Amino acid sequence: MENRYTNRKCPICKSQDSKVEVFSEPTAEDSDYKLLKITWNGFFKKKIIFSYHRCNKCQILYTPTFFNDDQLKSLYSQMPANMSEVPTSALKKTQKGYFNYLEKYSDLKGNFLEIGPDVGYFTENCISEGQFEKYWLVEPNLEVHDDLNKIMSKKDSTITLDMNDLSHIPNESIDTVVFVHVMDHLLEPSLYIEKLRKKLKKSATILIVTHNENSLLRRIFKLNWPPFCLQHPQLFNLNTTRNFLERYDFEILGQHQTKNYFKLSFLIKHFFWGIG
Repeated sequence: MENRYTNRKCPICKSQDSKVEVFSEPTAEDSDYKLLKITWNGFFKKKIIFSYHRCNKCQILYTPTFFNDDQLKSLYSQMPANMSEVPTSALKKTQKGYFNYLEKYSDLKGNFLEIGPDVGYFTENCISEGQFEKYWLVEPNLEVHDDLNKIMSKKDSTITLDMNDLSHIPNESIDTVVFVHVMDHLLEPSLYIEKLRKKLKKSATILIVTHNENSLLRRIFKLNWPPFCLQHPQLFNLNTTRNFLERYDFEILGQHQTKNYFKLSFLIKHFFWGIG
């Protein structure tokens, strides 16, 4: 049925012991799927979200009810480029800041995998400043594949659609993996990391960029904090990210607060929306 959403345990530790922390009125779980399709894209609309619960065991903030796989494929396939309202110059500056952290911890050689590259601004930095031999890009939004193909036209690359299918990537072949604002979107981040580990060399480096649900802005904006949205089945903070990765024996090389760059008018608009 079109309105049948997924009910799930904690996506990190599988506990069902949680307490509701953030919710809208009405909630998404009590709303018709057709309505949620309308509110899926963009900002500055009446806020309808799936209720976020705090797991009492691992402390991750997640939604026990969320879209099912078929609904997500449909929603993401018609989604515009990420942050399309923000000027290209600002987006590229933000992505360059993310890349600087990768450059700090990776030799930028070997085989590169990016999950959710969007239009490829981060990938452009890897091409211009790295020496990767092979690029694997997994992007579920078909609308941006032309942009990615142009960027990768002179590189050995494979671009695929299905986020959940990594079978085409050889085991123990990847040197560097990048998730820029993707981990918040995965329905089963634990299962994804388990699947991904088979593809990594023992010395592989992973860069993960997420929203910080323990940030000052979250406390100021409350429900109107932009990452509280229909696209995010869970949200991390520095502690829950560390705990999540250490479950899979990853060594944490560093954790950092990042800078995002926006047009002043965009920030002002978001500020006034955020405070109601």
